[in-house]
Amino acid sequence: MQASVYIYGTGWGTVVAKLLHDQGYRIVGIWSHDEDELAKIKEDLKIEKATTDKDELLAFQESEKQRLADLGRNKRNSSYTTLVWVATPPFELAYVTTEILKLGYNVVVEAPGASSVDDAENLYNRAAQYSTWLCRCTYQLRYLPATMKLSKLIESKEFGVVRNIEVRIQCNLNTMYGKRYSWKHDEKCGGALNMFGCHIIDLLLYLLNETKVNAVQGMMFTFESKNEYITGFREITSDDVCNFCLRFKRNNFNDRFKNDIIASVRISMLHPDTIFKQEITVVMEKANLILDNCKLHIQPSSELEKKYPGCKWNDILSSDNPPKFEFNTEVNDKFGMNIGGEREGEGDGNHS
Repeated sequence: MQASVYIYGTGWGTVVAKLLHDQGYRIVGIWSHDEDELAKIKEDLKIEKATTDKDELLAFQESEKQRLADLGRNKRNSSYTTLVWVATPPFELAYVTTEILKLGYNVVVEAPGASSVDDAENLYNRAAQYSTWLCRCTYQLRYLPATMKLSKLIESKEFGVVRNIEVRIQCNLNTMYGKRYSWKHDEKCGGALNMFGCHIIDLLLYLLNETKVNAVQGMMFTFESKNEYITGFREITSDDVCNFCLRFKRNNFNDRFKNDIIASVRISMLHPDTIFKQEITVVMEKANLILDNCKLHIQPSSELEKKYPGCKWNDILSSDNPPKFEFNTEVNDKFGMNIGGEREGEGDGNHS
């Protein structure tokens, strides 16, 4: 099957276009408000249609769709499909996506997907109405190798059950948003919750196997309404600090911990511009599993340290420290991991 891809938006959309192009997909058209960015990416990726007019690109899609349909009828076993990737600012997502769904295209919508619950529900209803496929959002954190490995470790219960989860994100507002005023500085579209919180919530659902959330409590603050770059009548209204807690219902009532799982999240965009840190700590019975940016570490209990002396617990996905488990054969076969010291009578003291 050959896929033709159309991109709406040149923020994250530019990154998506390059990634898809490198994987062999045909980027046919792209839309954006930024003419300079459009000209650059059109030349780099040899895109046929680049425009600042949404209606013009939609009309081009329809003509291209008809051409591919005719080509498919003339060639035996030929199959063509069209995918539209919407990466516009949140305040445009619902409108642009709805117009595309009306034409019957498959759509991938960038996170957070909509600026309100009503917009999100409207998108789902539109997709059902026009019998099209809608991927609500693209949450990239759950596809990182370290994240997938962390999920398997939690599922295996080799370190016991999850007690609670702590998430901390530290970064700089100007580094993440840029120095010029944009929609990211507006409370309706930007802010720590919209930019980071939605990804963390999805990640927590993934790690806890889509466990139901019983309760939510949180606070958002805007400490920096103006800075050296944004002055005059412009004002930053998006939150630069966001703290919230999610209460997850335990699925297994046989666990010794009868209480629900509490995940506490702290996001601050007030740090110096040299700092970016994203740390997720899963507190379990026998160890802490720590996802530090893209590295996975384990803080073992004293019991595990005594059981596996000399073991390397840091950055277990590093090529210098092959990630294998030695707790039991089943986990070793399932995950290909071997964390632990050498068993008595084997080898020369080096880890396998």
